[in-house]
Amino acid sequence: MGDKIIKSRQSNFDLLRIISTISVVLIHVNATVANSNNISLVGFNICSLINIITRFSVPCFVMLSGAFILNNEKNADYKHFYAKSFYKIGIPLIIFSFLMLIISEVSAVLKGNFNNYWFMFMLVGLYFLVPIIIRIKNTISKKCYTIGSFVWLFVAMISQLTSTYSVSWAFGIIFSFVGYFLVGNVIYENMSRIKFKGLYFIFAIVSYALLFLYRGITGFSKFSIDAYSNWFSPLIIIASICVFIAFSGIKIKINLGKLSGYTYVIYLLHTKVYIVLLKLFEKFIPSVTGNYIVYIAILTILAFIISCVGAMVYDFLWSLLEKKFKLKEKYNNWVNKSK
Repeated sequence: MGDKIIKSRQSNFDLLRIISTISVVLIHVNATVANSNNISLVGFNICSLINIITRFSVPCFVMLSGAFILNNEKNADYKHFYAKSFYKIGIPLIIFSFLMLIISEVSAVLKGNFNNYWFMFMLVGLYFLVPIIIRIKNTISKKCYTIGSFVWLFVAMISQLTSTYSVSWAFGIIFSFVGYFLVGNVIYENMSRIKFKGLYFIFAIVSYALLFLYRGITGFSKFSIDAYSNWFSPLIIIASICVFIAFSGIKIKINLGKLSGYTYVIYLLHTKVYIVLLKLFEKFIPSVTGNYIVYIAILTILAFIISCVGAMVYDFLWSLLEKKFKLKEKYNNWVNKSK
């Protein structure tokens, strides 16, 4: 049943993954523009709205991971899952982390403020828990698993809204995102029971509107206790879940698997790319920087495209190395011998 769902729904979720990646790039570009000293009140409000409507991105990334990974019984095998995951996400993370260390200050890692890589450290923590979660899932009823997943997310919301962390890869953040991880899997396995999925886009828009209104009344940073707690604003949780459900009902014939496959490396690359673009625009085209919407749109599009090209180059070079040195074959042989 799981395999059939994956085949028929993959393009839907590929599109969500791509849009979420663009939204992450937009979040970072938008935050930089919003923090500029010369931004007007109107411009700040526009940036505030953009910040709100893009907040589904990280929760949806986590829910997508939970949807597919926790649906595969083979991932209950510790060695199989850890070996597969290390090759797929661990090696690229090590490579790009090393490159970022060369470019950035080493102290950034120790302070836990390593740009967008906080997400990767959190994701590694989630992957570590996968076999344990699947084994627990198989020992309890579906009803208990469903209720427990939403309860976990609710407790995570309370925790994140009342806690702060000195480093972005703290265990508290990892365990909080387990809530999204579990809920994504629950929704994925019960999609056939959810009716009128298109309406959930409207529910998400209403949630965003209410949050924007609430922030306007009480203050912009109401749910920003630390850099990551805003993913757990109650209305952001509702909106993110609604977006995830809405995309499950979209039918797409175009194969987006290739572009979706680049999103991981795009995520790893985009921070440095948009920072370079910012400097270039400020130096050579300063007139554009005054129009916030145009400036943010151009930077986001260019950062995504350039990062995508970088991901394609990386994929090409890695494929050549794999083929020439039989890396995957040697890695699998090493894993099998160590059993």
